[in-house]
Amino acid sequence: GGWSTHTLGPSTMFGSCVNYATLRLLGEVLEEDNDALSKGRAWILSHGSATAAPQWAKIYLSVIGVYDWSGNNPIIPELWMLPHFLPIHPGRFWCFCRMVYMPMSYIYAKRFVGPITPTILAMRDELYDVPYNKINWNSARSSCCK
Repeated sequence: GGWSTHTLGPSTMFGSCVNYATLRLLGEVLEEDNDALSKGRAWILSHGSATAAPQWAKIYLSVIGVYDWSGNNPIIPELWMLPHFLPIHPGRFWCFCRMVYMPMSYIYAKRFVGPITPTILAMRDELYDVPYNKINWNSARSSCCK
C-alpha cells in the first residue's frame, strides 16, 4: 500500500511519508478515486502514522510544515566547531553520514518552515491518527514504525 525507499523494495515509512507529501505538494488530491494516495495514507496510518517516520522523513516533513520541529531529535550543528582530532567530530563520521549530517544540522538549527498552505493543513490531518494539536511531540522523537 505504501512506497519503498527504492524501486524494488517493500513499503517503508520513509518512502511512504516522503512520497505521499510530495504527491500532495504536486497537486494530487486525496479522494476515493486516487488509489495511490488512499493506499499510501492507509499504510502510513496502519504502521504508526508520520510520528513513526525515521529522522530524515521527520526533517523533510518539518521543513514543509507538516511535522513540528520539537518532534525531532537534536542534530547539533555546533559539533562542527569541535577540534577535528576529537573522535566525535562530524568530519570523522562515515562519508554518507557526514554529508547528510552537515545540511541537516544547519536546517535543524534554523528551523526552516515553508508557507503553511491549505494543502499543508490538510496533510496535518491526513498523516496522523490523532489531531495535530494533540500530538505529544516529545514522545514522537523516539517512536518507531510498526
